[in-house]
This record gives sequence, structure tokens and C-alpha cells, in this order.
Amino acid sequence: MYTTTNGGEQNIRRATALSLMASLLFGSQFVVIKQGIGDLNPLFFGAMTSAIGGLIALIYSLRRGRFSISAFRHWEVWASAISSTALVSLQYVGLTMSPASIGGLIVGSNMIFVAPISALIFKERLGTSRALGVVIGLLGVFTISTGWDASSLSSSNMIGNLMLMGASLCIAISYPMNRLATRKMCFEEWVTGFHLLIPLFLLPMALVNGNIGNASDETLSAILFVGMLCTSVPTLLWAKGLQSLTFVTSATILMSESVFAVLLAVLILGESLTIFTASGAIMVFAAIFLVSYRGKSGIRRM
Repeated sequence: MYTTTNGGEQNIRRATALSLMASLLFGSQFVVIKQGIGDLNPLFFGAMTSAIGGLIALIYSLRRGRFSISAFRHWEVWASAISSTALVSLQYVGLTMSPASIGGLIVGSNMIFVAPISALIFKERLGTSRALGVVIGLLGVFTISTGWDASSLSSSNMIGNLMLMGASLCIAISYPMNRLATRKMCFEEWVTGFHLLIPLFLLPMALVNGNIGNASDETLSAILFVGMLCTSVPTLLWAKGLQSLTFVTSATILMSESVFAVLLAVLILGESLTIFTASGAIMVFAAIFLVSYRGKSGIRRM
């Protein structure tokens, strides 16, 4: 059972602020990537941003004395690196085909995949409400992706949306992975370890055809912004906040990632929202509440 001790309320407020900041940074990346990637190979873009993020995490962890080379002996670090490589690949390529607002909504729906993954890995009971939430969430993502237009199923936008859904699934894997990894190491060590490995996987993939494209000043600025603020930094903030927040609270706060992504896409990129996108977003948010809420007797820390 999650209980609040003396000073616990202050810790919860701090953790909430950290999680909200993580959501804002995660949400801003969709607009920056969409606007800044230009003619550069998306995988090379991802390799560069991941390398910057890994370096920042390493400096932070070393200063706090929270990193050891022994972290690479744990399979959780390598598994997280592989899933994160898939995440970056699918998200960055998918965003070249889909609007940033749609990308934020689809990737932000990752919580609907956490319940079945937790049931599979930790043998947690799925329950009727959580199963219903998964169904509603998938229906919401389908509504966002297609607008219930059959012709959209063969469009490039749909391919991008499917990639973004794959990225959402990869993020969902990070929740149980965080729980498994932090049983053996501190969260700083886990985050630093897998962020350092991502570029080693992404760079060969980007160079396989020998063409990384061209980088403009805007692209270089986007790489610096995403690398410094939207990779390891928000992950560290999220993992830190998760130590003092219940699962349902963390899930609810992270819903704001999609809100930030949509607002920034509308304000900065001038993207418009259709009735289908809005309806799908409502279904996704409702689904997240259903799959993350466990009631007072079921709330516990990750």
C-alpha cells in the first residue's frame, strides 16, 4: 500500500513537478523533430540526439557517483537499449509521415499497452475495467489514425501512424523494465546505461545505405534541443518522480505529454484538429484512466 509519511507530501509535490516537466519536454519533441529533421536521415538524427542525451546522463550520474561500468552486465540495460532503439527509429521515421499532433496523441497512448504487458510479465490481474480500457484505447488510436476513412489505410500517413503505434508499444515496455532494472541498480545507472548504448545500434542502421542526407542550421538546432532536453533528461525526471508517486498518479500526469504535443503543434506548426482526432483523443484519455486506476486497495508504487 502506498502511504504518505512525514515529509512525504513535499516529496510528492516535488515528484509531481518533475513528472510534469518530463511530460512537457517529451511533448515538445514532436514539434521540434517534425520541424527540424529536414532532409537528414531520421535514424542518423536519432543517433545524434541519443548520443547527446547519453553524454548528459553520464556526466550527471558520474557527478552523483551513481554510475559504474558494471551496469552493462545487467540484461535489463541491454534490453532497454534495444527497445529504445526501436522506439527512436519508429518515432522519428513515423513523424516524417504523420503530423506532430497525431504523433503526440498516438505515442502518448502508451499507457493502454502497459496493463497487458504487466499482466504478461508480472502475472498481474488484468480485470474487466482494464481490459475495457485497452479496447477503448485501441479504438481511440484507430479513430485518430484513420478518421474512419477506409482510403486512409493505404496512405503514407497510415504507415507513419503504425510506426508511431509501435513506438508507443516500446515506451510501454519501459514501465516494467524500470521496475525490473531498479531492483538491481539505481535509476540513474539504468537510464545512463541504455542511453549510451542506443547510438551504437542506431548509427550502423543509419549508415547502411550510405546516405545520411543534409543537415541545415535548423536541423542542427533541433538535434541539440532534442538531445539535450528530450532524451535522457526527461527520462531521469520521470524515473525520479516514479519513486514517490503511485502508478495511477504517474500515469495521469504523463497524459499531459499528448496535450503539450497537440497544443505546440497547433500553435507553432499551425496543424488543425478534426472531430475524429478530438474524439479519438478523448477515448485514449478515458482508456488511460481505466487501465491505470486500481482503486485505493490496489494503488502501489512501481
